[in-house]
Amino acid sequence: MSDAVLTEAQRIVMKVPKGPWPVEPNEFGLPDQVGPICFLETWSEAERLPVVEFISWARDAVPQFIGEVARQRDQIRRLERELKAARNERAGASRG
Repeated sequence: MSDAVLTEAQRIVMKVPKGPWPVEPNEFGLPDQVGPICFLETWSEAERLPVVEFISWARDAVPQFIGEVARQRDQIRRLERELKAARNERAGASRG
């Protein structure tokens, strides 16, 4: 994932209304709304509940995944700098 993609994902997620987004039923008791998203329709009733549950789950999970990618990327860069410094130190010691 490039820095640009990660930054864009963070920007988009930050603009979305805060969660959690509960699954809300319509007047017939069918799942029909997730947070600010309403009047959901799918091609089949069997798909409706999994779709709205995914949306509800993703609202909280996607920001966590983005944060974890950023955290791991920072850790990898820090470790790469440390490794480079250690290699440079070792190379300098072997020459001296």
